[in-house]
Amino acid sequence: MSDLIASIGYFSGINNVDESVRLIPQQINDSFKTTYSLLEAKNVDIDNTFMLASRKGSALKLSGSDIHSGWSNGKVAFFIDGTTLYKFDWDGVTYSSLSLLTGLARGARMSYVEINDRIYMTNDTYIGYYNNGSMNNLAVPTVNYKMSLPPGKFITYMKGQLFVARGKVLYIADALCDHYDIRTGFRVFSNNITMLKSVGDGIYAADGNVWFLSAVDSGVLKKSAVLDIDSIPYTDVEIHGKDIGEGVTEDFLIWTSTKGICIGDSKGNVKMPTLGKYNMPSKITGTAVIRNNNGNVHYVAALQ
Repeated sequence: MSDLIASIGYFSGINNVDESVRLIPQQINDSFKTTYSLLEAKNVDIDNTFMLASRKGSALKLSGSDIHSGWSNGKVAFFIDGTTLYKFDWDGVTYSSLSLLTGLARGARMSYVEINDRIYMTNDTYIGYYNNGSMNNLAVPTVNYKMSLPPGKFITYMKGQLFVARGKVLYIADALCDHYDIRTGFRVFSNNITMLKSVGDGIYAADGNVWFLSAVDSGVLKKSAVLDIDSIPYTDVEIHGKDIGEGVTEDFLIWTSTKGICIGDSKGNVKMPTLGKYNMPSKITGTAVIRNNNGNVHYVAALQ
């Protein structure tokens, strides 16, 4: 019987940049623990103590032919199958779906944002909101120089205002409504917008570069450069501070860029924990969720 010479117990994640003979272990902050990089990680997770754990399997609850654009706030859930928007239901025993809206553009991803008792959604050809069990169109304003927000690729909300990204244009609604002023309620970016998500005191927007849009006293948006790296659409997810670390109170935005994972705080400060450790595959779109598995919180992104 062989005697155990050494054991490895703590792991930091995949490193596909350095050669295997150069995967240098790193100490965890000021503790005695030393973490090691992995060349591969199949069906395993790394928990909060840097240990490996087998990834749990899953069971099919509901199926379709072309499902995408899943979203939930914990109380109501939606998804699209083909050209139909469905509400996802669970009665405590079985899962079911209820058709809410038909005739959507096939393959067009839906973006959602919740405001009070409404959930607004848009997919570049449709815009409307869910309220009290049904879908509703935006009301047509009767005031001069005002128009309903147009359909866009992304939608978000900050400090009483809706924002919709359509192509290169960011449309900005008047306060506490879903119409905008055609004279002043828009900003034009250099390229098509690939991300639009609010967190804390501002909005992260990408158009080949990443920007942080913060409101100033005059109501004007201040546009600050954050990264010269583009985001991968639909991979942005807001995460609460308590899921980042003990004692953290502000919220963060996590997204996948063309160069790796990004974490942005509520002031526009961004870190890239995988930069220099993981080379991203060439992908053009994706989806992402925050998964809480018995207190172990993971950002999970799927790319295509």
